[in-house]
Amino acid sequence: MSFREKIHWVAFVGLVAGFGWYFLSYPWATANTRSGMLTSVWMLFPTTIIFLVPMIAGSAYFAIRTPKEANLKEDEREKLIHLKGTHAAYYPLVLGVWANIFAMINGLMYGWSVNILMATLVLSELVRVGAQLYYYRRGY
Repeated sequence: MSFREKIHWVAFVGLVAGFGWYFLSYPWATANTRSGMLTSVWMLFPTTIIFLVPMIAGSAYFAIRTPKEANLKEDEREKLIHLKGTHAAYYPLVLGVWANIFAMINGLMYGWSVNILMATLVLSELVRVGAQLYYYRRGY
């Protein structure tokens, strides 16, 4: 497994852990109130920490274990993998944003809208990283 693939695995697990905690522990009954919005903002701090700590620790660990691999430039295969992953993530991002705009036009309250936009971003990032991991495994 290459250095970049390992980092992608750490990012995938960190995203699932951080935002999984956020969406599972968010007080959905208060989403459309001022306190719900403040809760959303304050919950982003631990979510960021839950995501960043494994990313920093994993990156440092793998860079220390394989310093030559960590300093290598991306080859054509890795550039293509990143391009394909970004391409795959574009569609759920656009569809999520359009669905949110449509829902807001039809009366969706702002508290739900903020969380749906955040879920759209997280889902798109999971698709991007997941697609890149898939292409690394396939050997593209």
